[in-house]
Amino acid sequence: MNYRPPLSAVLAAWLCWLPNAGVAGVNNGTVADSSLSRLVLCLRQDVLMITEHYEQQISALDLQLRATEAVLENAENSRVLKKSHFLALLQKVRLLEKGQQLNENYQLSLTETRFRKGLELIKLLYEKILGLDHHFTSMQTYQQVMLLSNPHTFPEFQQTKRLLESRLRKKSALKLPGLLDTNPFLSAAFSLVASVVGEGPPAEKEKDLDQISCMLDFTVRMGNDLNLIYYETEFLRKSNCSLTADCMLLFADYVKPLGYQIPLDVCRKSDDWETVYSALQAFSLKLETLKAKTDEPSRREAYKYQTDLEFSVDRLLDFINKYAAFIAQGEKYYQKFQIIAGSYANEEVCNARLPPQFNDLKTEINRSIEKFNESYNIAELKGSKLKDLLYGAGN
Repeated sequence: MNYRPPLSAVLAAWLCWLPNAGVAGVNNGTVADSSLSRLVLCLRQDVLMITEHYEQQISALDLQLRATEAVLENAENSRVLKKSHFLALLQKVRLLEKGQQLNENYQLSLTETRFRKGLELIKLLYEKILGLDHHFTSMQTYQQVMLLSNPHTFPEFQQTKRLLESRLRKKSALKLPGLLDTNPFLSAAFSLVASVVGEGPPAEKEKDLDQISCMLDFTVRMGNDLNLIYYETEFLRKSNCSLTADCMLLFADYVKPLGYQIPLDVCRKSDDWETVYSALQAFSLKLETLKAKTDEPSRREAYKYQTDLEFSVDRLLDFINKYAAFIAQGEKYYQKFQIIAGSYANEEVCNARLPPQFNDLKTEINRSIEKFNESYNIAELKGSKLKDLLYGAGN
């Protein structure tokens, strides 16, 4: 195709990758990611550059075609066909063929550009997914929830429980079996029974029971809900692992036409992107060489290669939808966690006696919601601008 953009277009494309280009903002409650903003900006500029380049050639071709058709119109009114008339007819055929070739080259340039930008988008999304994996793995929610839902993890409960059990043993040899003793609900119930039937003055029993009343009330009321947070967070973590696997499969299928077979995680770790882009450049040259040939086998092979690139971009768009749906799901889960953490009925009464991990958990949930909105729930992926550009509707 030998497409060479003008110097001004090259400068514009270079400027769109400067650090301050594509300023992040907020759109409909989602944050505009600066990296993706630049990618969308550059893709749009590249598409406009290519379109302008070919429109100029097609416009010049159209002028030649009109002049040729004028000569042919004169031939229709002439009783004698001249050599110039035959030359004009031949010129028209050549111009029409050139116009068809220009249109094919134009579509191929767009396909290659969208494929390249799609590759950059996969890199960005993979980093986002790895960030999510790190977020789920490093969160203290797992440990905090297990601590909060089990009274045995609190020293004051253990101390008071041992005291109540010793008083009960003085009156009865009854001892809770080890299996039942590890059950938080049965252990809490046993402690209540021990406080009632065990030895000691009523005032002293009430004092001991008051020491653990808020903790028992909190763990019994909130235990199931807190465990729900634990299990659903684990579900999100495993779902993100599945999303990671999908992204790696997408990359493998995406670069398969290029002959690149190294997995995405290995490519990223070894920073082998230059090899990927070199493979893309070699593939593009091969495709353009086939496009320039006139024999049917070469044209069919070129069509197949171009279709492979377009199909890869279609797969990327499917993955974008899957990523956006997962992020929306994750944010809703954490909003539910926020409601659960704020639903303890006696928080005002027991606030001073509640474990500090509970406030830490609520803070962490709030931060996670902000993290989803700021780092993962990306405006460019929810809007139509990027998809239109990748599909070819945003010219």
